[in-house]
Parts: sequence; C-alpha cells; structure tokens
Amino acid sequence: MGKQVKLPPKKGAENKSKKASEKEAFYFFAKDQGTGAVKVFVIILKVLELIVTTIFAFVLGIFGPLCIWNGDIVEAEVAADPSAMWWMISSIIYVVGMFVMMFGHTKTAAVIHIAAAGGTLVTYKLFTELYKNAATNGPTMLYMPSLIITVLSVIIMLAVNVPKWIDRRVEQENEEAPSILEDRREK
Repeated sequence: MGKQVKLPPKKGAENKSKKASEKEAFYFFAKDQGTGAVKVFVIILKVLELIVTTIFAFVLGIFGPLCIWNGDIVEAEVAADPSAMWWMISSIIYVVGMFVMMFGHTKTAAVIHIAAAGGTLVTYKLFTELYKNAATNGPTMLYMPSLIITVLSVIIMLAVNVPKWIDRRVEQENEEAPSILEDRREK
C-alpha cells in the first residue's frame, strides 16, 4: 500500500524509557537485603520485627513501666523497685536497635538486640525476686515476648550476611589457588 516510514522517537519518550530502566526495586529502608528469595524473606522478617517491636518494646515496654510508676495498680513497694526501670531501658534499646536494623546495619542491630535481651533477662530476674512470695511472677507476659525481637534480628543478620561471607570465602580460595592453565615457562 504505502511506504512505511520510521519516525524518530519523541523527545520525552527517551527520557521516560531511561527513567524506567533506572527505576530501582523496592527496598524496606536499606538496599542491603540480599537477593532473590532471601530478599523477600528478609523483608517479611523486617515487617514482622517492626510489628513485634512496636507492640512489645514501644507500647508495652514504655507505657507499662509508666503505668506501674504513676498508676495505682500496684503497691508502692513494687513501684519503687528498679525492675520497671530495667524494663523501660531494655525496651528503649530494642527500639533503637530496630532503627539501626532499618538503616541496613544488621550486625550492629543484632548486637544491640542481644544487649537488650540481657536487659530483659535482668528484668525477669528482678521481677521474680520481687514477686517470689506472690502467686504471680508480675508482668512477665508483657516483657518476655521481647526476646522474639532478638531472635528475628539474628535471623535477619544471618540471612543477609551469610551469602556475603560465603562469596568472600570463595573469592579468597580462588585467589589463593594456583591456576593449572597458566603458562609458567620462560619465553
């Protein structure tokens, strides 16, 4: 029928295709989340950790001790005990570790969360000493689930860093191994 003529692309079309090709994938705060299925696994764990940290460290861990100190729900002896202070401090450390995790420093966040888990265990010891003659162990169910945050943090750290460690080790072994294909004869 007629001659087919190829028209030059529009001026804006080039820029749009470049922008589309430069568009990055979804990152949950940090780019360092692994690749493939590990990336999806890490994002799911980070969302779960964010939810658990919000509930147990932020809401219960900060407002729980405030209610113990300012409310009339416990005796004065319990309100004056340092166990609620340990609970609040370890909860604040969990929240700080969560922010560090979201910025991509998984190893540092794991160490911070392990320190916070130590604070949670000290809180448990102090509350069991305080309530040793009572029928209950105090607010144990409010602060002990915070240990889940530490477990999630360590799993995320391992999921992100173990593949890097394996790749680094393989590279080192490849650098150190002599090549049998290399020609070592003098020319």
